[in-house]
Amino acid sequence: MMANPAATIEAIRRDPHFPRLKAMVIDATGLAYYADKDAAFAERINRRLPFGTVTTVAGYLAALEAEGPGGAEYQGLINELAVGETFFFRYIEQFDALRAVAIPECIRRNQSSRLLRIWSAGCSIGPEAYTIEILLKQHFASQLEGWQVHIVGTDINNAFLEQARRAAYGDWAVRGLSPDTLEACFDRQDRLWSVKPKYRQWTTFMPFNLVEGAIPSYPHGIGHFDIILCRNVMIYFDEATRHRLLGNLHNALADGGWLVVGHAEAGPQMNELFIPVSVPGATLYRKQAEPPVTAAVGRKAAPSPAAAAPPLAPAPRRAAKAPAKPAPRSAADAASVSQSAGPQSRSPASPPSAFPPSGVPAPPDAAETGERSSQLEACLARVEAQRLDPAAHYQLGLVEEELGVGDPVAAFKRALYLDPRFVLADYHLALAYWRRGRLVPAQRHFRNAREALENRADGEAVTEGGGLTVQELRGMLDLWLTGEEG
Repeated sequence: MMANPAATIEAIRRDPHFPRLKAMVIDATGLAYYADKDAAFAERINRRLPFGTVTTVAGYLAALEAEGPGGAEYQGLINELAVGETFFFRYIEQFDALRAVAIPECIRRNQSSRLLRIWSAGCSIGPEAYTIEILLKQHFASQLEGWQVHIVGTDINNAFLEQARRAAYGDWAVRGLSPDTLEACFDRQDRLWSVKPKYRQWTTFMPFNLVEGAIPSYPHGIGHFDIILCRNVMIYFDEATRHRLLGNLHNALADGGWLVVGHAEAGPQMNELFIPVSVPGATLYRKQAEPPVTAAVGRKAAPSPAAAAPPLAPAPRRAAKAPAKPAPRSAADAASVSQSAGPQSRSPASPPSAFPPSGVPAPPDAAETGERSSQLEACLARVEAQRLDPAAHYQLGLVEEELGVGDPVAAFKRALYLDPRFVLADYHLALAYWRRGRLVPAQRHFRNAREALENRADGEAVTEGGGLTVQELRGMLDLWLTGEEG
């Protein structure tokens, strides 16, 4: 290999075997994040060469094909490709929502079994899984006394899992935690913060490939979860992989279970499969509980109180064009959406709160059609009344993207025309282009969004971001722009 690193990476990019190598790895891992990042992918390949006596792309490709995704070198490459940036209590609003809504509902629902199962899917180096155990023991210790609680963290990267099991972290992973939390939950060891043993009793880690692994996989303990956190994982996958994974996560949840995803990962399929439950600053997604079958008459009985939605009104389900199986409606489904105090407390995926309650459950098909019409009508009415309000066009774009109707690209463009520094409009426009395979304009708008954040304070809340901070959005953008092409 050449001594000049830049020349070496360029030579790898131009090697005729490079496209096949990249396609093979993306197919095995689902990391479509690298589809338009040849330089970043080539740089990772360069880190692995020479591999023994192998010094060429062709030789490396042959070696990987020979050993398969389970091989040691394949795993080493995956370790280079995976992104591990995370920290404790990341997106605190989502943990607040779990504490206020989802966990109490799970405890009520599971009183007879006294079993609680939680999955941190794509756990990276472990802070998310340990955060859940800390939250449970600090706020629900008495309710969970005598229960079996299992928190499993999985990741494709074995190096990350080794660090997760050590449970020792630098200052970056505990940034933002109060001195009281640090003292209560961590032991200081040299320059590291080690999670106290009392907050590591329920948590285990194991390797698992979300793209290739069978889900549910009961031999591996992957299934029948009450809560699944899969945050900032699906943004690296292409649409087909994301679609398949969401269906698998739905199957891995117990009836009435809860899914937590990243701010940028909501979409039309979420609302085919789950009921969105909006709380200030976050949206959780709930799997509809199937009412039990009454043997005597062969009909579905009314759901029990434990299976009903929590005492917080879920947002109306945003149906896609052709849901495979309309979920049964309950009184909670028909309730009006809870109204937030202001734009900074609204989830970035939530449309304006203008959905009228429905007193009498309609047939499923009519209900789905009516709910979709209500959402679009609310957003369109807001746009009509406030034509010069960029937030109105932005919210319309979010709803159209989630429902798979209209022209969300045009709506985000109108928001940007009215406010060229509307950073989340740039970000979601970039995501819309990326999902449609238009990689050049996607990268341009990711760059525009990053430029719009220059000179802004890290802790500043992003407009229409539902509590998302400038620092968090910068981190998300950096992941998209690492190794961008030309």
